[in-house]
Amino acid sequence: MLYLWIKALHLIAVIVLIAGLVTMATAFGARLVQAEWRRVARRADYAMASPALGVVWITGPVLAVMGNWWHAPWFMAKLVLVIVVSALHGRLSATLRRLDRQGRNTGPTPTNLFTRALPVVLVAMAGIVALVIVKPF
Repeated sequence: MLYLWIKALHLIAVIVLIAGLVTMATAFGARLVQAEWRRVARRADYAMASPALGVVWITGPVLAVMGNWWHAPWFMAKLVLVIVVSALHGRLSATLRRLDRQGRNTGPTPTNLFTRALPVVLVAMAGIVALVIVKPF
């Protein structure tokens, strides 16, 4: 029964994380210079994505130990995708903090990062879900 509660908490955290990342990427999009859009993206980071990522990284390894998946190839592939999503979150969050410190964007806008973030997050999420459900190898 404990396993199911941890799994539920993990899935809730994953959904909140993805929602936060999607919000961060879409709020910024082409509106990087406007302070109000930066606030929306920072709020999504502080209130949603960062806490959820912490819960994901706590509950995920617990589930892996409970399920004895550490040596499963599908789990290793999933872990690579999770690391990609985590690194992308770190990059988005760092860019938002840097832009907040500057007050306004004086240099070239990192729109490539934010326009590429959304497809990367969605493709990684689809891959993670497929690996967990199908366990193809």
